[in-house]
Amino acid sequence: MIGAFIGRLRATLALCALAASAGLALPAAAADFAEPQGGVACSIGQPFWVPTLATAETLPWPSVYYGHFSGGKPYIDAQGRTIVDWRDEHVCFPTSRQCRAWVKASYGAYHEPEGYRGCLLLR
Repeated sequence: MIGAFIGRLRATLALCALAASAGLALPAAAADFAEPQGGVACSIGQPFWVPTLATAETLPWPSVYYGHFSGGKPYIDAQGRTIVDWRDEHVCFPTSRQCRAWVKASYGAYHEPEGYRGCLLLR
């Protein structure tokens, strides 16, 4: 049983090495996604059973911009299937410029297929 597992693991690693040498895309690294500079994960509404995130009422900034980005980035897995790494992020920022810069950077990496993106002034 362990021998079969090790055999499958070796085959998977060999396929990943082959895909990398052939120039095929591998799963996206977390660093590929734009980190929100100056922003915090937030919500504009959620069910009572979901853990509480920051909201416009709880943030100390004079203005709050709600940034929402969703989009995908395709890659080919070890079995040759095309998989989409999908992101759906909600982040609040103190300025419109920070929000727009985060959305633009996120779109640069995750735009195939396109999702929703934008910034909304909450207060």
